[in-house]
Amino acid sequence: MLLIHHISLSPEQLKLIPQSKRRLLVLVAHAANELSVLSKLFHFMAGPSSDVAILMQAENMQALVIGRLLAGKIYECWNLLKSAFFGNAISKDYEQKFDPEASAALSQLKKYFGRENITATVRNGHTFHYSLDQVDGDFNTLTEGDALDIYLAKSVTNTLYVFGDTIAGRAMLEGIKPGAHQEGYEALLLETSLAVKHMQTMIDTIMDLCFQKHLGGNLYVLGAKMIKIKGAPDSQTVKIPYFIEIYDDKDE
Repeated sequence: MLLIHHISLSPEQLKLIPQSKRRLLVLVAHAANELSVLSKLFHFMAGPSSDVAILMQAENMQALVIGRLLAGKIYECWNLLKSAFFGNAISKDYEQKFDPEASAALSQLKKYFGRENITATVRNGHTFHYSLDQVDGDFNTLTEGDALDIYLAKSVTNTLYVFGDTIAGRAMLEGIKPGAHQEGYEALLLETSLAVKHMQTMIDTIMDLCFQKHLGGNLYVLGAKMIKIKGAPDSQTVKIPYFIEIYDDKDE
């Protein structure tokens, strides 16, 4: 059973927050939700749950799809902080009030995004772009035994074109770690996990400081009520399948 604090905000409360800070608050809350969903999905999909070839291929493809999206969103969240937090000078007021954990998280993010990094590589080359040039190089590295399968189903939901992601996925992993694709995949897992952790720490701190300054207290003292969430599964046991049964009245 999970214990969750529930806080209900009103339009009047949000109006008390200056526009620039309200914009930042809304968008970092939105970004936090997206990072939470995508990072959980990537975690659930990252480890193979079967040794059956078709299931392994489907699960690997599915994990890389989510990994690409997560990397892209991490990159965009940093851009949001650059424009709406640092760019609006809100950081000058807030950073001096950061606790050691938030200061360390910010320092790690600045260091990470101040150099070449995986999230930028994946976002700029693979998340939102379909590059024609990348296909040729990785096509030429194909060898006998590479997964180039096609699985056709009555429903497109269960159709799987493995060959496309064998080549495109290899292009992404080659960009991360040339010649060592498993290491590239592990690096993608590690870097996205750490980046999300630091982002969430930053976002939580920004929210807390904003509510304290403009609403007179942090979220836990603004009428928070405890609610219970029953039936939440163990994170280590959750798996997201690719193939699903689809009920169709015509099948009866």
